[in-house]
Formats: sequence, structure tokens, C-alpha cells
Amino acid sequence: MRPDSELISLISLMDDTDYIVRDAVRGRLIERGEDAVEQIERYWLPEAPVHKRDSYLDFLEEVKRDIALERLDKLLESPQPLLSKGLFLVSKAADTSAEEIIYNSTLENLTEELNLEISGDKTPVESVKIFNYIFFRRFRFHHTDTQIQSEESALVDRVLLSRAGNPVSITLIYFLLSRSAGLPIYPLCFTGGFVPVYLDNDNKIMFYLNIFKQGSIFLEDTLVQFFEDIGMQYNPESLKVEQERALVTIYAELLSFIYKNSGNSKIYDKMERITQILGGPRYL
Repeated sequence: MRPDSELISLISLMDDTDYIVRDAVRGRLIERGEDAVEQIERYWLPEAPVHKRDSYLDFLEEVKRDIALERLDKLLESPQPLLSKGLFLVSKAADTSAEEIIYNSTLENLTEELNLEISGDKTPVESVKIFNYIFFRRFRFHHTDTQIQSEESALVDRVLLSRAGNPVSITLIYFLLSRSAGLPIYPLCFTGGFVPVYLDNDNKIMFYLNIFKQGSIFLEDTLVQFFEDIGMQYNPESLKVEQERALVTIYAELLSFIYKNSGNSKIYDKMERITQILGGPRYL
């Protein structure tokens, strides 16, 4: 489908000298969505004056990021937004080359394999051990970039494909796949961090999980010792089991940290805007 008359008019105004006009064009393209942007990129951009292509590309990249933010804003109208979609839209706001079809297909294939192995007749401990074996041994998800500096090891859609991520992105994918497989694993959050926990039918913590040690199970006394080791006082009242929305916030915080340190202020600002949209506390 080639650009329609309205789209042609919008194209002609993308480089208007009046920023108010450009903002109006951006707003209308956001309303029309990614299909409109793709039409411009496919049919018009190759024929655009060479000396203007970079500025047009920058403009369209910004539009695509704002489209992702609009979609995320609508998704968050749900009290408990779908984790998989929330993580993807944060990725898309950071990296407009992220492909939703590839992301969903990869997630679906991994989930299908997990569901073949994890059945309802297993105990919680058995289910987690099976999940850990598949996640770390068969799928070979593993930690890299322990200093958390690389974009490649932070973006969830890329880590799903490469299976190599930093400590936070690997943990987010652990949550993503465990929830997709029906395991009640949630983040127990505290100031400066979080730990995965398995909940029983009454939403009480059954046990804790150490993703650094391939999902090994541990109990509260080990958590108390961990707090002592890092010089913090263990106070159960300051710990809170959060829902999937918190994981989307944690992801935005992770990317905010990455892009701030790399000097990419444009995407850093987008991630900060996402944390504002999400509201609530910060976790990292």
C-alpha cells in the first residue's frame, strides 16, 4: 500500500522550519501508527533527497519510539498488564529495530517446550528444578556483562535470541518464561534490588531463588545472611512481593542506567519517561 494523500501531505511537512508544524506532523503519525511510518520508509524515503535522509530517519525513529510509548501507556491501563508485551514495548522505545513478530515467535517456541516438560502433577520444587534445567542447561541462558554496560546484553528481545544477558536481563527473562509456563514466581522487592520468590496458593512465600546459581532454591535464613553480608538490616516489613508491573519498571530502570552511562541522552530520557508513566517506586 503506497502513501495516501494525507500521508503525502504529512511527508511534505516533516522538515518544516516551524517546530509547531513538525510536532503536529509527529502527533498525527503517532495516531496513524507504525504502518504509516513503514509506508514512508518503504516507498518515499528511498526517493528523498540524499542530504535530507538522515534528518528524516531521525524524525521517523522518534515517531516510532513515541508510538511504542503510546502503546505502553494504553497497556498500563490494565491493573496487571501482560509482562511479555510490556517488556517488548520498553525494548521498542529504546531500539526501534526490535521486531514484535520475532519476539513473540521466540517466546512462544520457548514456552511450548517448557509446557511439554512441566505438568500440573509436579510439586513446586520439582517444577522449579525442571524449569531451571531447561532454562540454564537446555536453552543455555547465561550471564555475561556482569558490570552492566552493554546494550546488547540488556535488551530483552536480543537476549531471548542470544541467550546471553546481564544479571538483570537474564532474571527478567527468567520471570517472563516462568510466568508463561504457569509458575507463580514473583519479585520480592527491597531498596536497591529484588529476588525471585515462589508463592503458594495463599500468596505466601514458599522459597526463594538464586538466579546467579542457576535458580537454586534457598530459604529465609539465607536471605537474612545475604542482607548482613551487604551491610543491610533485614526487615521483613520493608520487603514486598510485587506484580508484573514492577518488572516492567525494573526493565526501564535497567535501560535508563545503560543509556545514561553510554551518553545516549535521547533514549535515556525515553526510559525516564517510561518510569514516570509506570509510576510507583523505583527498585534498582
